[in-house]
Amino acid sequence: MPRSGSRKPLISGQYNRHLDEMRSLLHALDHRFDGENEGNVAAAMDVYETESEVILEFDLPGLAPENISIIQRGMVMTISADKLPDPAQEQLRYLCLERHFGRMRRTVRLPDMIDPARVHAEYRRGMLRIICPKARERRIAIKELQGE
Repeated sequence: MPRSGSRKPLISGQYNRHLDEMRSLLHALDHRFDGENEGNVAAAMDVYETESEVILEFDLPGLAPENISIIQRGMVMTISADKLPDPAQEQLRYLCLERHFGRMRRTVRLPDMIDPARVHAEYRRGMLRIICPKARERRIAIKELQGE
């Protein structure tokens, strides 16, 4: 990138400003999620695919399955969980506390290639797996209409 005079271009600052502007514009356009993620931590997610499935994996250590909620509306899925601190440990004076307690939430747009009616989830040893079977191709017959 050419320089103008002795000043260095502040590319990273401009990039961050543009990124923040785009985020605020997208948030302003999509009112469905206003305030939804405020104060929530997004659960870490991995997504991969096999021949027949798309799989979403979330690390949710220390949670019981009954504290996890998965809501699917069309092709949008929201995973939320409440991780409550152990009441016996509330009286402790922590020297270091890096684990998160409270509400975790993640909203994911599912790929169009999956069959939303066959999505299912399993939870084992702190990992939530959401299995999304891919839709099968179906041939659509064309009916010829008689008339003018």
